[in-house]
Amino acid sequence: MAQRVHMSEFWYLYGQTFRLMGKVTLWIPLLVQGILALVLVLMHYYVFAPVTGSIIGSLAGLINSEYAPLMYHYPSHFALLPYFFGIIRLILNVLTEAFLFGIVIDLLIAIYRGERPAFMVSVVGALRRYLQLTFVWLILIAVLYLLNSYFNTFIEDVLGYSLQDAPRRMMLTQLVSRGMTVLIYSACIFLLPSIMAGGVSFWEAIKRGFKVYVRHPIIAFGLVLIPYLIGFLPSWVLSDPNKIVTNFYPELVLYLLLVSIGVDVIVNFILLGTSLKFYMDQST
Repeated sequence: MAQRVHMSEFWYLYGQTFRLMGKVTLWIPLLVQGILALVLVLMHYYVFAPVTGSIIGSLAGLINSEYAPLMYHYPSHFALLPYFFGIIRLILNVLTEAFLFGIVIDLLIAIYRGERPAFMVSVVGALRRYLQLTFVWLILIAVLYLLNSYFNTFIEDVLGYSLQDAPRRMMLTQLVSRGMTVLIYSACIFLLPSIMAGGVSFWEAIKRGFKVYVRHPIIAFGLVLIPYLIGFLPSWVLSDPNKIVTNFYPELVLYLLLVSIGVDVIVNFILLGTSLKFYMDQST
């Protein structure tokens, strides 16, 4: 049964997380994640260079052979940048993101327990649970990808007409889709902390993570919603890069992507800090 949420407890979680922002060690895995994304963006940007061009061109061809040749034309290069970058980054996230998050979580566990964090110990701990972390992350990313990729098409099939002809319903559909994204993410927010906390089997950790969510769905939703809103603006603007290229100037797409990468690093720090703190408080 869901338990009553006290707002003072909710803001307490953010206060505890903000106090840890000065600890450089906690940022290292998240900065690695950001640097990997940055390298991908720059490889796309320098698609006309011999080395990066051949790599990105080959990957783009595998993703979409129809659009791939347009990557070598200006300004369509920038219009397609978020599309190809997004898919390649998605694959990279499946392989690395949960592992990097696991390192941060393990460091935070030590801090919240009053212990001295050891970076390499946390790396080894996350590496030992790599398959478990990645398995959970793969399922979550796959579900969210399918939702955001095909929800509009599903609604169009139900309505029997294109949402392009109904801007208000298009906006409403996008809001519903984003709300469902937050809802699904919030249901899984305690899974990685539960896995990294250790002491139980993988399936028992999954059970515990969902149990905390079922008891506190509102606070879980809030813990995801606030960081999600922080990163909403750049992602929303980048959802239609053709308008940016046509109405402003193409390079703005690149700058917005760089901003979104920086915002993601901060948002992930907040998400990991607050969700783990709440999970540990409920597990003691």
